[in-house]
Amino acid sequence: MIQSNAHRAHLIIAELVRCGVDEFIITPGFRSAPLALAAISHPDAHYTVHFDERGSAFFALGYGRATRTPCVWITTSGTAAANGLPAIIEASMEHVPMICLTADRPPELRDTGANQTIDQVHLFGRYPRWFVDLPAPVTEQDGAYIRTTIDQAVHRASAGPVHLNCMFREPLLEEDREEKSIPEMSWSTEERQQTQYMASAGGTVAPSQRLVQNICEAQRGLVIAGRLQSPEEGKAIHSLAEHLGWPLMADISAPVPGAENMVTFFDLIVRSERFTRQYSPDVVLHFGGPLVSKALQQFLSHVSAQTYALIAPSSDRIDPHHVLTDRIQSKIAGFCKCLLGEVPRGKSNAAWIEVWMRANALARRTLVSLIDHELSEPSVAWMLSRLSDQTKWIFGASSMPIRDLQAFLERDATPRVFANRGASGIDGTLATAAGIARGQSGSGTVLLGDLAMLHDLNSLALLKDCDITIVVINNNGGGIFNMLPIALEQEPFEMVLGTPHGMDFRFAAEQFQIPYVLVDSWAQFQDSWKAAAASAGPNLIEVKTDRRENADLHETIYRHVNETIEAELLT
Repeated sequence: MIQSNAHRAHLIIAELVRCGVDEFIITPGFRSAPLALAAISHPDAHYTVHFDERGSAFFALGYGRATRTPCVWITTSGTAAANGLPAIIEASMEHVPMICLTADRPPELRDTGANQTIDQVHLFGRYPRWFVDLPAPVTEQDGAYIRTTIDQAVHRASAGPVHLNCMFREPLLEEDREEKSIPEMSWSTEERQQTQYMASAGGTVAPSQRLVQNICEAQRGLVIAGRLQSPEEGKAIHSLAEHLGWPLMADISAPVPGAENMVTFFDLIVRSERFTRQYSPDVVLHFGGPLVSKALQQFLSHVSAQTYALIAPSSDRIDPHHVLTDRIQSKIAGFCKCLLGEVPRGKSNAAWIEVWMRANALARRTLVSLIDHELSEPSVAWMLSRLSDQTKWIFGASSMPIRDLQAFLERDATPRVFANRGASGIDGTLATAAGIARGQSGSGTVLLGDLAMLHDLNSLALLKDCDITIVVINNNGGGIFNMLPIALEQEPFEMVLGTPHGMDFRFAAEQFQIPYVLVDSWAQFQDSWKAAAASAGPNLIEVKTDRRENADLHETIYRHVNETIEAELLT
């Protein structure tokens, strides 16, 4: 059964009130009826009904100006919503808190000539501080997404208007009349909003007493380092993790120093469902941005942690799985320093960190046994850490190279790893590496695939004065697609996803006067890389692999690590 419109509307209104937003101004309209009925039925909501959309929007503006807290403006679809623009412009120019809930048609009615349907996506242009096009209710849609969206909206509204465009399908009310228990169910027994926000104009936020207490009482804590902006942030996280005695898992692009408690091969470990079910954290401290490792993201999305706090200096919403209990906008180094003064040293359960470090050792041992002395895509990534004393930095291209670096590169003495992970595109890889070489002292290495190389061949001209070793993995197409559960052996999939091209890069290197070598063995790769790193200027090393064999090797590694960990650690 389709989740009811009433349930969705009650979920939105309940979370708003839970966040402390309890003033509503409502204009009449059928499409917005679920929202209006939910607002007037909430026992803690204060509401005013006014027939004029323009005037009601200015009412919300006045309330926000006087109280510095947002009033929620609820209106129906079409030109009714457009009448709010003057008040929203004023609120934006004056940084007045305001939340706009506009009802809208579902996607199948947009751009079809349906009555009273206009384009409401970004209807108010750039004036809102944030915009979300909320999908219509569907079967078993996760309520956590709706709640965390409302939490973020309230957080953003402190600096000006935000706009949530709420889609509803018909029948708008008929199905809801059959669900008499909806209003009572929707005002749930939850005592606090799903994600609590903390921010400071000064840049550093001190941890709340509730968070400090939860950390002190934690028996199974994890420190996660996502993408960071500076080595200073990495050092602060490293110091905090050692102080707490918690396992530390650092994203490949996070400049975090190696440590005894660092779980290097977490991408392999957390693929074991039995292990992660048995060893799930009760508190997670996640610093910085998102993660390269999809396996770690999935693990963290299923943990039943009492506290999952994300600390980052930006106001960006970094919660793809809607699990955060705390979102703290703060300078990372300053926050870590505050925590060091609040939490006693070594609060971790000794058995907890021991089992993670044993799992890490088992994963490494299994990995080495499968790739040692055999040239492959995983072994190239692993060998770069063994050769790290001769390079100051590594740039990993998007798609498989950065994922292989995350899974297989050892972190003990690894140089800084850079990656373009904002949009995770493969274009501009060589040009980006050239820019890094200009701004970063010492020689570097760029690891990229053949398609990324083809996308950016002209940028080889930018590398002529750079001490950089280019390692291109040529598997004749998009190797990442062989990792997907689709039949790439079928011609249509191979043609549009695999995109084989049949080229190598010998003549490209010659065109740009870059020394080139094609390697076909483990020993030749190491010798060629060492020679390239020791010479001035750019060098290009090409490694040819087979996409299907590479996919099989990855699966073999995952399976053997899983089996080893479960055999030796789980009873």
